[in-house]
Amino acid sequence: MKTWTMAALGAAAMLASAGAATAAGPPEALKPAHVAGPGLYVTDLEAQKAWYSEKLGLGVRDTIQRGGTPYEYVMGYDDGSAGAILALAKSTTRPAGANAFSRVILAVPNAKGLADWLKGQGVENREVIPNVAYFIRDPEGNNVELYTAPPKP
Repeated sequence: MKTWTMAALGAAAMLASAGAATAAGPPEALKPAHVAGPGLYVTDLEAQKAWYSEKLGLGVRDTIQRGGTPYEYVMGYDDGSAGAILALAKSTTRPAGANAFSRVILAVPNAKGLADWLKGQGVENREVIPNVAYFIRDPEGNNVELYTAPPKP
């Protein structure tokens, strides 16, 4: 019993020290403030920009150009410079279909209401958690989750 207890305490100490080491991260002046948001490589940059604007209300915050032509749009909502963004970047080599990561998650005040409205706009949805989470797809097949935090008990 003593051997098992000592081994367990040793493992717990190693985990605690490993957690402390990773929690420290970079120096405070260099530490990222927050996750800004995902980036999607898209094949039709202008069509994707229009869809995210018209269907989900995202606005263009910045346009990155190459050779005088838009290459990437940094999109977001009117929630200040620290608000989350979605970057859409043109890719001529991206395979058709959804990007390799799981989904873009949007915090919305009424997931069911927005899913129903989008359905009226021709955007199909899949209910994941009633009144809380609904999945839709953009025109290139990328998953977007409409999420409303459930009320706290």
